[in-house]
This record gives sequence, C-alpha cells and structure tokens, in this order.
Amino acid sequence: MERGEVWLARFDGGRPVVLLSGGAGPEFRAVQVVAPATPAEKRGFVLMSGAEAADAGERRRIVDAAGSHARAVGIEVFLGPHEGLADEGVVRVALPTAGKIFCTWLLTLDGEHLVERIGVLSPAKQHELDVAMQLSSAETPSTSSSHPPH
Repeated sequence: MERGEVWLARFDGGRPVVLLSGGAGPEFRAVQVVAPATPAEKRGFVLMSGAEAADAGERRRIVDAAGSHARAVGIEVFLGPHEGLADEGVVRVALPTAGKIFCTWLLTLDGEHLVERIGVLSPAKQHELDVAMQLSSAETPSTSSSHPPH
C-alpha cells in the first residue's frame, strides 16, 4: 500500500480514498474522494481545480478575484476513470480562513478498512494533491484524524 494509491475503503457503505501515507501499516492516512460540488453548493464559495492551484500565478489571480465576498476558497482535485474510479470525483480541501474550519475529509484507516486497490494517481495528479494538501495546511504531522466506524 503506497502513497497516491486509490482504494475502495470499507466505511459509509464503501467509499474511494486516496492514500496520503504508505508502507506496511497498520494505519494509513487518507482523504476521501467525494462528488464534485454542484452549482448550488458552490454558491458563495470559490473553487479552483488542482491544476489551477498548482500554478502559483493562476492561484493568486483566483484568490485575488474572489476578494472578501467569498465565504471560502477551496481546491477540487478532479479524479475519474484514469485513477480507477467508475464515476467522476474530487478530493476537496479548503484554504485556511481565520475563524473558520472546513472539512477536508481527512481520516486514518486501519489496513482492514482498505478493501481493494482500484487505481493510482499519475505524477501530475499527485502533484496537484500535494499542493492542495499543503495549501490547506491539512498535511502536517500534527494534524489529528478520525477513525471511521467499524
């Protein structure tokens, strides 16, 4: 089990996750793959793609254009069949905002929760995810995670 692999995980009826850590376990840091935000869910928020976020100039332009009117700025790293998913999905994170905490769907899984490896991120997608996690401040050694129910 290696960093950047996409797995079907046993929680919430079975959900895809991307491993943020690898090795022999017994626990793995991961982030859930969720459905892309709908237009209604985007209302008041600014979402950029992983590719836009990875380009510092484009990221700065988007954040500056959002101004103070946006409730939050986030990143969606788009995943799909190339990464082993049957349906389009995203890893979604929010950029830090003073006084607000947004879910990034981070978790720690026991190896027993990882059911089946369904794909792996390309180097370009891994870079987008790395940038998104770094910008969200979610990928730090001191970040606490939750365990899914058994």
